[in-house]
Amino acid sequence: MAISIGQQLGSYEVTALLGKGGMGEVYRAHDARLGRDVALKVLAREVVGQLEYRDRLLSEARAAASLNHPNICTIHEIGEAEGEAYIAMELVEGQNLSKRLADAPLSVQDVLRYGLQLVDALAHAHNRGIVHRDVKSSNVVITNEGRIKLLDFGLAKRFSREELSDATTRQKRRSRNLEQSSGP
Repeated sequence: MAISIGQQLGSYEVTALLGKGGMGEVYRAHDARLGRDVALKVLAREVVGQLEYRDRLLSEARAAASLNHPNICTIHEIGEAEGEAYIAMELVEGQNLSKRLADAPLSVQDVLRYGLQLVDALAHAHNRGIVHRDVKSSNVVITNEGRIKLLDFGLAKRFSREELSDATTRQKRRSRNLEQSSGP
């Protein structure tokens, strides 16, 4: 573990490890300045000195921070302290969709409710030229209030309107060609 519980990173006191991923760890932390708990995504020790990973962290923060939607995790800041690079973001309390699905199947009503919320979040991002590129059940949290939050824009990519339109047109053509070739 790169960070120890109780360690101070800037104005954040780390209180618990929430999870680990490819680029680093996510911790629960208390923001002493604003008196709230946040999630801190901290680059792994092995990559913290590599410019490529710092750039990816900054890119993730910028992509998600440019979005303001109730079903997308809010970014508060990006920072460095004690030799660590981090993103401070909204602490989303609840259960990720992977775990929820492992417990029991979703009802039809829940599938529709969560699906519509996820589509709305993705449409919001796409309308702003951002494609998530890593939508999976472990990156979707069902909050304690029953809403979904889309997390982890680490693989997100910005596209111009023209690039998004071209990609959509190409995909529609591929789908039509597949339908025609697999016809009756």
